[in-house]
Amino acid sequence: MKARIIETNKENNNYLTEIGSFPFLTEKEIKNNCTEEPTRMRLHPWDIEAFLINIHPEAEFQKIIGFGGAFTDTAAHAWQKLSEEKREQLIKAYFNDEEGIGYNFGRCHISSCDFSTENYSYVEEGDETLDSFTIERDHKAIIPFLKEAMKENPEIKLFASPWSPPAYMKTNNSLIGGSLKKDYYSLWAKYVRKYFDSYKAEGIDFWGTTVQNEPRHNQVWESCVYTEEEERELLKNHLGPALEGTGINIICYDHCKERLFERSYAMFGDEKANKYCKGIAYHWYSGEHWGEIELVRNTWKDKYIINSEGCMADTVKGYKKPQEWTYGENYGHELCGALKAGINGFTDWNLVLDENNGPAHNREGRLYCNAPVFCDGEKDEVILTPAYYYIGHFSKFIKRDAVRLGISSYSEKVESVAFKNPDGSIVCVVLNRTDDDMEYILRIGTSVCKQTIKAHSIITAIITE
Repeated sequence: MKARIIETNKENNNYLTEIGSFPFLTEKEIKNNCTEEPTRMRLHPWDIEAFLINIHPEAEFQKIIGFGGAFTDTAAHAWQKLSEEKREQLIKAYFNDEEGIGYNFGRCHISSCDFSTENYSYVEEGDETLDSFTIERDHKAIIPFLKEAMKENPEIKLFASPWSPPAYMKTNNSLIGGSLKKDYYSLWAKYVRKYFDSYKAEGIDFWGTTVQNEPRHNQVWESCVYTEEEERELLKNHLGPALEGTGINIICYDHCKERLFERSYAMFGDEKANKYCKGIAYHWYSGEHWGEIELVRNTWKDKYIINSEGCMADTVKGYKKPQEWTYGENYGHELCGALKAGINGFTDWNLVLDENNGPAHNREGRLYCNAPVFCDGEKDEVILTPAYYYIGHFSKFIKRDAVRLGISSYSEKVESVAFKNPDGSIVCVVLNRTDDDMEYILRIGTSVCKQTIKAHSIITAIITE
């Protein structure tokens, strides 16, 4: 076996750079070739016990759907501000699996969200028939953005999330906050179905939908609160039946993961809701809580678990910040932990933002969200931040339908996760967020490959026969 190693390294400015192909040796060959003298720290440097990252191909777990980001109205408008040449550069950077990082998963929003340029619904206010329904507003930016991405990668799977029903359907007659009136559950489900039918007429099919973005929070932007009971009622008696025959997977919750397990019981524990609900989605904003993911994975083995949103934020506008590298490391840390815990897919928040971290609305006084890529419309420039490359160490090399493999590491300072791709290759991502270079030894059975990962760097090893 051999391992092609691709590195992103803060010290030498390597970004998804292949640094070589390294052979695996048997433990016996390592012992025979070893010229190191014993030390107080390592009495037997040829005895392959320390510094191991064990990969166990016999132990297989969940399959991967994909990696991607959100096609928000904001992202689409930021992209449109670029010249045609730079637009193409950005599309390739994200969606081409050779020149870019191979995104094949994406999130859209049904009607407006906080990262839209304005509040809007698809129907006229008070329309009880939905006869006025139109997605014409999305033709301005979102649909062109989607179609260019799909042209670059026809294998993209999309899911959508609503932020708010139209104001007249809600308890407070506003897009912001409140809840869906019980009398409008059925009409709202028909509204969601019209969204998917309208997009299908444009040649855009969807893999899935969540029931509601952040159903637990009365936000200062478009939002709608559902209790567990209300979400279950909407799903099993209205939304589920409305989407029957479409092939669209309904995913529940779509909020922070500290309550993921209890919310899964509320939905999957009900026989009728379980029939319609194919998975659960979460956001990463409440801390690691990978134990919640593990509990859901171990309890509901046939359900999808999707990271549907996550981003870094700052008090300062723009993209030239000293903590950019830390943002990248945070993505690497989250992906290692969540993938090992059992997720099937990862979706970042805004694919891109402009030079002012927007355009957006209803976010005054809030932190400025960041994105792995910024589009500076004034300079006609595409800026790829370290987060882009860190995510790329996963999305570019772990293919759809890859299966997670068993793995163990000698230290929490050397984070790792491994997958077997459909072509049989094994992909192992290793992350070092410390200030020290760290030695490690990849081991599969009796074969080992000794390496060193630099301080504040990430590597992907592609292991083949």
